[in-house]
Amino acid sequence: MENPTPSYRATPDFAAWVRALPKAETHLHLEGATPLELLAAASGLTASPPRIPAFWHPDFRYTSFDQFEALYVSDVMPFYNTAQRYHDAAKAVLATCVAQGCRYVETSFHLPGLAFAGLDGPEVLAALRAAVPPGLHVRFFGGMCHNDYAAHHALINASLDWDGLDGLDLHGPEYLPMEPWTAAIWERARAAGKFTKAHAGEFMPASYVDWVLDHLKVTRIEHGVRSIESPALVQRLISEGITLDVCPISNLKLAVQGIPTMREHPIRRLFDAGVKVTISTDDPYFFGNRLEEEYFALHQDLAFTRTELVQVARNGIEVALLDPAEKKTILAELDTFR
Repeated sequence: MENPTPSYRATPDFAAWVRALPKAETHLHLEGATPLELLAAASGLTASPPRIPAFWHPDFRYTSFDQFEALYVSDVMPFYNTAQRYHDAAKAVLATCVAQGCRYVETSFHLPGLAFAGLDGPEVLAALRAAVPPGLHVRFFGGMCHNDYAAHHALINASLDWDGLDGLDLHGPEYLPMEPWTAAIWERARAAGKFTKAHAGEFMPASYVDWVLDHLKVTRIEHGVRSIESPALVQRLISEGITLDVCPISNLKLAVQGIPTMREHPIRRLFDAGVKVTISTDDPYFFGNRLEEEYFALHQDLAFTRTELVQVARNGIEVALLDPAEKKTILAELDTFR
């Protein structure tokens, strides 16, 4: 169900324009996007509309990442106990993406969650792929936290050979120490033909983004907004062609340092400096947001013009893991938008 009190609205004309814009969602956690209706039905609450979570209110702010993570563990992770539930959630989430004009989606699922539920990875991936609607290009990533390897090394190693897995994503609390296994796994994943990315620069400073770039050798950083704290890092992002997959409403509601209001979000300065940025929703269940609202926010509070929003959408398609001919077709369509 849609948030009855969305953070951002738009005029019908502008909303229609944003929806028609061919877009990519490159930073989307499946569990964090679980539809409220599915959670309610799983709890047996089908007789009345689901209760609207307090964190959907536009003025809500999380007190810490720990608070957010605790809700993640209690609210959504227990739902994912069968391959069918992964399928059902992905089907609903991806349908919402299509309704908002998405042509390409990268979505991750928490890889150790499969172990917690006793599920088979390839079976879950088959269920996820069966949920992809016609015409939408979807890439599935296995996500893990900095300290997951000790308990789940067999699962993580095995995932490198799963044909249905497109890549790996490092997520979870940034403040946990980075362990030695991470760089080796990221290198092995790339050798196995999988794409790698990592969360950085959300709750840790710019120096942490530098560390991730140096050691994990990624070309895509999830969030990365605190890169603005270091002019040298901003220049490095530009010169090395690093893309930041930014989630503005998520950053605001999680009270990321330096973002007390959307008007102060650094995506404006990063974009103006020449850093390649995309925009996505991150965890819509926990922020009550939709992808089109992210575009509304950039337009209303950060003065992004339609031409600039087309460029943001273009960035998402340019970094997409797409066949070159398909990418060329979508980019040509974007050229018609003004």
